[in-house]
Amino acid sequence: MRKSTFTAFLFIAFVSTLDAAPLKSVRIEGNQRIESETILSYLPIKVGAEFDPIKLDETLKALHGTGYFTDVHVSDENGVMVIKLEENPIINRIAYEGNNKLKDDVIQQEIKFRPREVLSRARIQEAQQRILEIYRRMGRFGARVEPKIIKLPENRVELVFEIDEGAVTLVRKITFVGNKHFTSKKLEEQLNSKRTRWYRFFAADDVYDPDRFMADQQALRKFYYDNGYPDFRIITAHAELSPDQKDFFFTFHVEEGEKYEIGKIEIVSQLANVKTEDLKEGLALASEDDFSGKQIEKSITQMSNAVGVQGYAFVAIEPVINKNPETKKADITFEIKEGPRVYIEKIIFVGNDRTRDHVLRREMELHEGDAFNSQKLKNSERRLKDLGYFKTVVIDTEAGVGPDQARIIVRVEEQSTGEIGLAGGYSTMDGPLASIRLVERNFMGTGRVLHTDLSIAKKRQDFDVGVIEPYLFGRNLTGSASIFSNRSSRFEAYKEEGTGIRTGVGYRLSEYWSQGFNYIIMTQNIKPGKLYVSPYIEEQLGKTLTSALTHTISYDRRDAARNTTAGYVLSLSNTYAGLGGNVEYLKNIVSGSWYHSVADEVILNVRGEYGDMERVKKPIRTVDKFSLGADSFRGFSYGGLGPRDKVTGDPLGGTRYWKSTAELQFPLGLPSEFGVKGAIFTDVGSLWRVDQTLPGVTVLDTAKPRASVGFGVSWDSPFGPISIDYARTVRREKYDQTQTILFGFSTRM
Repeated sequence: MRKSTFTAFLFIAFVSTLDAAPLKSVRIEGNQRIESETILSYLPIKVGAEFDPIKLDETLKALHGTGYFTDVHVSDENGVMVIKLEENPIINRIAYEGNNKLKDDVIQQEIKFRPREVLSRARIQEAQQRILEIYRRMGRFGARVEPKIIKLPENRVELVFEIDEGAVTLVRKITFVGNKHFTSKKLEEQLNSKRTRWYRFFAADDVYDPDRFMADQQALRKFYYDNGYPDFRIITAHAELSPDQKDFFFTFHVEEGEKYEIGKIEIVSQLANVKTEDLKEGLALASEDDFSGKQIEKSITQMSNAVGVQGYAFVAIEPVINKNPETKKADITFEIKEGPRVYIEKIIFVGNDRTRDHVLRREMELHEGDAFNSQKLKNSERRLKDLGYFKTVVIDTEAGVGPDQARIIVRVEEQSTGEIGLAGGYSTMDGPLASIRLVERNFMGTGRVLHTDLSIAKKRQDFDVGVIEPYLFGRNLTGSASIFSNRSSRFEAYKEEGTGIRTGVGYRLSEYWSQGFNYIIMTQNIKPGKLYVSPYIEEQLGKTLTSALTHTISYDRRDAARNTTAGYVLSLSNTYAGLGGNVEYLKNIVSGSWYHSVADEVILNVRGEYGDMERVKKPIRTVDKFSLGADSFRGFSYGGLGPRDKVTGDPLGGTRYWKSTAELQFPLGLPSEFGVKGAIFTDVGSLWRVDQTLPGVTVLDTAKPRASVGFGVSWDSPFGPISIDYARTVRREKYDQTQTILFGFSTRM
């Protein structure tokens, strides 16, 4: 406060000894932009009212509180209040210097400070702190912001924020204290934050983020709760900044508690006509299972859906958990009550500047007019997060117009949904290769996926461009369409050239059952790859048109589609070629895969397949038959086992096959985010029956099983799975062709 202001207070103290008198008038001096009437509206006293030193003090505070004035003098001249003002200047321009990581417009949106506003030191400090907060959210705790004021004529100024962005503050070390049942490495894998490593140049999860640090604590609680430790708690969680402000050190002091199993499970219902025994059959947990919060939540969802089908919209299901420390068992009682009658008045989406409202709305399990259901609200939040369009998703509720109405506010923060992938390498099947992949997972905010894939290798070239519609015709149907072209010379005997269109539709029959139909129409040109080829191959040379429909149904009980650790999946597919064109056959394949966690990060996978092809009218072409070898049967070359022309040595494919694989995957000691794993495996199977007999041609063909064993290393790279396998055959036929080392690369869609 200036000296003149202090003088005003002395004056007030002096005149406080005088008697109060009516205020005759108010004289305002020094205001240039602000009208006198506006200033008078801020005064706590009106003309004619009793005027005393207390009112002078109140007037001084009121005018300072407006933020419009640099200095204010208030005095009493024989009943006339004299107000002398010095106005704050007007901001002519706001500029930023030194900011390379943040654009000017991004900072401008955050600070809420605009040109042509009145300059206020309080507002400057607020903007300064907000800019520092933005940089701290980016992990730059060493950032500095210095505001500078440049005076201009007519009481105008330019406000310049000089910014030193500083270095990124990284997570240098993560320490766990008190963990006995899980290793620190295992716990660290549950965190969203990662300690800095040289290979993290492509990611930002090793940069300190306070929100991420809070989410890490929640992730630890969920991990323990889902793995049988309901008493787990975090005693302290510290994120300490190093003195040089370059690194953070995390320390989590935890108390794990004891591991519990599920004891008795009871369902108590206050609703009439609800059979609790029927609800028990649909629970996702059972007695003697390990305690799991995830399975408890899943059971609540299943019961809510089952009760809802019976007409009970307002249901609250609360799990009451009674733990017995002596037996280490937790009895669970699900109490089903009739919840308060609240309806959804409106659903409002905030922050989806790019993604259209209907894309978010179709993921909501609640709609306007529906009965409020907290479990469905949680499911909706999870489904929105699973889209991958948003950095954050937060759903809040607030009171509606009526006492029985509620509004749902969905706040999202969008993120980039475009991807570009470039890769190069070598494959033993195709030789040197290069791949480029472009994907937009939320095209123009509609939720559609557009993709373009191009792979060029010595023995194979593929091009594919297509679109995926996750909600075809506004229904829960996944539709796809693509145009493709490929060329292949993997077999020495012939070369393939094909161009076509592929369309498909898929949908879920239930939580675990799914079904799909795919149609393909393709022109092919088969050319000889050498001077003398088998008569079986000569018959298929030339151009053909294939029109085929494939039906697939699967039952999936895996815990995850990728990086599976438990469960199984069964699948049946049927393909009929002959809906026009000049290629005909019926192909059926049944397969299954089972996963079991032998130990921490050690997964046993057992797979099995059986395939059969039948002719419709014409003989089945070699190019359409089953082929085994290379990545489909390690230890054998591509098409290396199965029927073969005795004279030319050409592989002819087969119309029946079976194959089984047992594989044990295990970590190799590298960080889990690398996605690098080792494996030992064995493949057993057979391929036989050429479907027809040609005069004068001897075919080597038998249904005897073949087998191989080996080991390998796989990398789940950002571009797709890359693997190298070493396999030796332990059972084979003399005419089979083997291949010891297989290097494979494939692009993921």
